[in-house]
This record gives sequence, C-alpha cells and structure tokens, in this order.
Amino acid sequence: MTERDYYEVLGIPKGSSVDEIKKAYRKLAMQYHPDVTKEDRKVAEEKFKEISEAYEVLADEKKRKLYDQYGHAGVNPQFQDGSFNWNDFSHMGDLRDIFGDSGGFGNIFDMLFGRQQRSGGRDARMDLEITLDEAYRGIKKRITVPKFDPCPRCSGTGAKDGKVVPCPECHGTGQVRVVQRSGFGQFVQVGPCRRCRGTGRSSADACPECSGRGKVQRTAHIDLDIPRGVETGSRLRIQGAGEVGGPGEPSGDLYVIIHVREHPQYHREGPDLVVEFPVTFAQAALGAEIEIPTLDKKAKVTLPSGTQSETVFRLKGSGMPILRAGSFGDLYVRVKVKVPEKLNQEQKDLLRRFAEIEAENRGLFSKFKKKR
Repeated sequence: MTERDYYEVLGIPKGSSVDEIKKAYRKLAMQYHPDVTKEDRKVAEEKFKEISEAYEVLADEKKRKLYDQYGHAGVNPQFQDGSFNWNDFSHMGDLRDIFGDSGGFGNIFDMLFGRQQRSGGRDARMDLEITLDEAYRGIKKRITVPKFDPCPRCSGTGAKDGKVVPCPECHGTGQVRVVQRSGFGQFVQVGPCRRCRGTGRSSADACPECSGRGKVQRTAHIDLDIPRGVETGSRLRIQGAGEVGGPGEPSGDLYVIIHVREHPQYHREGPDLVVEFPVTFAQAALGAEIEIPTLDKKAKVTLPSGTQSETVFRLKGSGMPILRAGSFGDLYVRVKVKVPEKLNQEQKDLLRRFAEIEAENRGLFSKFKKKR
C-alpha cells in the first residue's frame, strides 16, 4: 500500500476532532464494504484496509501526535512497510458498531482477516505490566493463564456415557436463526444454540466431571518472548492459547496486552525519551562536561558557558528501540539549573562580589547608552 496522507485518505482536514474522524471513517466503511460497494470487490477490500489503517492512527491521540510530527515514520512499525496487519487493528468494536453481527454483515470480520468462517474456541485476553527497562531490553516472561481443556472423563462430549445424539433444538447444526423485521427490511440473525451451546449434540445424562460442558479448567504456564521496544497497547498473539473448541475444532488465540509502567526518571514519547537533569549554577555559567545515565550506559554532554535552564540537548540513538525497525529513538536532556538552598560564608561573599561586578558592568553600559 502506498504511503498516502492519512487525512487525505479519510477526506478530513488536519486538526479534525475525534468525532469528525469517526464520522468520516463510518461513512467510508459503509461505502467500501465489499458486499455492498459498486466497485470491484478486490479494489473495495484494499480501500477498506487503507481507510482502516488511517483510522487506526488518527483515532489514537498518541499515534496521531507521532504521525503529525514525523509522518509515516513516526507511527507503529507495522505500518511502515506498507503492509497493514488486521491482527493489530484495535478498533474492531467500532466496526461492530457500524455493521453489527447481523443484517448480512456477519462475515466481514472473516473477510478482513483473510480466512473463511471458522468454528472453534473463543479468543482470550490478558493484560501484562512490564517496566521501561524491560521494554528497552526485551524480556522473556512466564505467564500463568486459566485454560479450558476437553474433559478427560467424557472426551469432551459432555455425556456421562460418551454417547450423544443430534440436538433436538437446532437439529444438530449448533445454530439457530432469528428473523427480525423493521422498517428497513428483514434481518436474519444466526447465533449458537443455547440448549447445546453450539455443539449440535445432546445427551440424556450429563458428565458429572464437567457438568455436561465437555470442558474442565486447568492452569497453563506459557513462556512469552516480549520483543524490544514494545509500547503500552502492544498486542502479542499466542496461537491456540485461548478457549478450547469443541471436539475436532481449534482452540482460540490468546492476546496479551502490554502495559509499560511509568519510569521515575524518563518520560517516554513514542521511541524517544525525555529526562530532566540538574546542574549547578557554576556548571551552567562556566560550562562543563556532564555525564548522563541512559537505560544501558552513560553518555557525556558538553554544556557551553552560559547555558540557561530548560535548555534541551539531543542524544541521537539513545532512546527506545523501535519495534521491528532495527533502530533507536533519541534521548532529550532538559537542563535544570539548581539554585543552592544553603550557602556558607565564603560562598555568600563570592556571590556578593559577583553581584557588585554585575552592577558595575550594568552601570558602564547605561552610561554608554546615554552618550549615544
């Protein structure tokens, strides 16, 4: 996908509100839905991806700020190579609000992910907090998650004797259809059968081990490799670690959402870090070489004489690793001139003499101005 301006893609001006961004995306999403568009289906699918990529960035305040400042290079790395990944799309809830799960739009999510309608276990979510140092280095974490496995007693059938028959409610299909009529026409909603929980099977006696569910809860330990440079909101997918499916069906996936804890010294802005560093009055006035601790080493910064408080120095490549990009952000050092709270007599005398010299210099300068 070519790198078109995201505002142009959604047809909105820079500085649009979140509500205006959502309104524009809703209109375009309805226009380019592959089942209703008048354009070629493949063209519509690519257009759908393009507007969704733009929406993913502009609807997120943090990503939008980086995009406004750095363009395509500033947003999440999965967009930098032009290959938008639906697995990283974080606004599926908005798509469901637009299309719903009925009315002919039920297959939109399978189309987006490039797969056929699948049966099986549901996906699961887990939130994991890590430190900024761990996000910088990358780390392996062992996580413990509850997991449902097929019941060993009934082999996942849910029946006491293991014998099952087609469900009389759904006639073995596992699904029931509900027809709704409105002023806009007739809508057919298809959902799992409540009686057999979507399995399509029924039994006279429920298994006492799993109470007829065919599943029992276990605890699973998973070693998770967290790559360098992850940010808050990054999602890691573990295939097959979600809820177990029915007999012969695949398990769902587990999505681990990363949260990076705030650091006491460094403030993170995308791939960049900002740190405030105190210096003495003498260092700022006379100039000095100071040593700045970074997340993996120490770096030296030369202060020129007369450095003012709030002056910012940039250390290129000393920020956070950029995920999957093989490069680093920058470290910005903001100098804070620290005024001593207590002075001894010698320091007071020196400062008084300094003030007298300043006053004399100001006096000479004012006389010079009068002569002119």
